[in-house]
Amino acid sequence: MDHTQQTSTASRRPMHHDILITGGTLIDPQNGLHGAYDVGIRDGKISYVGAASAGDIPAGPPAAARTIDATGLIVTPGFIDLHSHAQNIEGHRLQAQDGVTTTLELECGVTPLPPTVEAAEAQGRPLNFGYSAGWLHARAIVMEDMDAEQVAALPQLPLDAFAAVQSLENWKQPADAAQIDRIVELLDAQLAAGAIGIGLLLGYAPLTGADELTAVARLAKSYGRPLIVHVRWGSGASHGTPAGVQELIDLSRSAGVAVHICHISSSNSSAVPGVAQVLADAHAEGLPVTFESYPFAYSSTVIGADFLDPQKMSAQGTPADSVTYLRTGERPATYQRLAELRAQDPGGLCLADSYPDSEQGPDGLLVRALTLPHSVFASDAMPTKPTSEGPAAHPRSTSTFVRALAWLHRDLGVLPLAEVVARSTTQPAQVLRGCAPAFAAKGHLGVGADADIAVFALAELEPAARAVPVQAARGMRYVFVAGEPIVAEGRTVESVQPGRALLAE
Repeated sequence: MDHTQQTSTASRRPMHHDILITGGTLIDPQNGLHGAYDVGIRDGKISYVGAASAGDIPAGPPAAARTIDATGLIVTPGFIDLHSHAQNIEGHRLQAQDGVTTTLELECGVTPLPPTVEAAEAQGRPLNFGYSAGWLHARAIVMEDMDAEQVAALPQLPLDAFAAVQSLENWKQPADAAQIDRIVELLDAQLAAGAIGIGLLLGYAPLTGADELTAVARLAKSYGRPLIVHVRWGSGASHGTPAGVQELIDLSRSAGVAVHICHISSSNSSAVPGVAQVLADAHAEGLPVTFESYPFAYSSTVIGADFLDPQKMSAQGTPADSVTYLRTGERPATYQRLAELRAQDPGGLCLADSYPDSEQGPDGLLVRALTLPHSVFASDAMPTKPTSEGPAAHPRSTSTFVRALAWLHRDLGVLPLAEVVARSTTQPAQVLRGCAPAFAAKGHLGVGADADIAVFALAELEPAARAVPVQAARGMRYVFVAGEPIVAEGRTVESVQPGRALLAE
């Protein structure tokens, strides 16, 4: 059944809205709304929000060119993903089926920023998008002594550029004072161009010195923008202690800089209790430290990552076959075989187990990590890659928000529905509102907000469960970006690309 209908202007009052969504259960945590409300859209903005049975609305709901019957469905702000590497059209379309309306590449970031933004705008994007300044890219440019031609030749997609430098070695070493100055200068230029903070892939260059971290933190602070960080050490490397997280909390305190910590659940799987305590202490102290997780028990990265070094994994007691080489599906039987794969294809994507089966239940460490107070959901989405069985991507790339809703709320009941929505909308927007004014109009459905909206059937939500072949999530009926439906009746609308670049002030 088609849930839309056209309204005749001859038989009704003059039109006030382009689209009217009626009969749904609206959940808007920022504005404290949870109930039966109609939502109007006009010129890409929310033009009306009113109780479906409001007595002050004469002759029924406001007139509109098109009405969508959302009876039995949930209506929420579109989801804001602070951490997505799937920054191409295909990645955006897959994320749209996950309810995402704004997708940001903040952990890796990009340097230089302007060409990447210009290329994305020229090609068009379904979702709103944005980037941080890429510290690792800047580090590679400086420490590998790249000239302008080499920089221009780097792949356009930030994660592909990151993968392309994995076979190089100089950028992984400590930087001297002159190199630090040049790295900071490059990052400064990206911030001046509108980068949303500085993406700090510290876990991939763990030899980085404290003086460099301090210099980068002071630069971010001078612009009033956050550091978005992959911690230096995972839980295994620090023997089950939250040392990597504590380092960033100390940096926030000393430099006065806002710090957003990426994928707490996967980077600190065996250290959840300790991490929970240091984060609670930081919050009680009032430090500007935020963090995120995705609801899966395994991660994805390049197989050449420092923390997947066979010697380090052996010292931590992490078996070699906890890694899956995505291109072939191989789980290396020995550390020697893992070393061979790393040497052959250091930028190749892999999957890495984070939690044993015993810790994946409702009372396990994974759920505890995902339900930590003040955490937000973010996907760490990866672009699809070819394999012998077809295109592949970690299911977090297509199903992070749908899985949070379906698993953590609907199936386990460990988080209220409004809490899952808040961690997907209002709270991520709040992380960035201090430095990027565009986010004042995102993450909520107040009148005047951007008409970025997700409409879904809670009972029908079905996240992807496998990496190969890649699958879209199911259950999203409508997804709007700036009032344009990019998902309609559950199907991707490929004819529109309303996404726009979001820059810091």
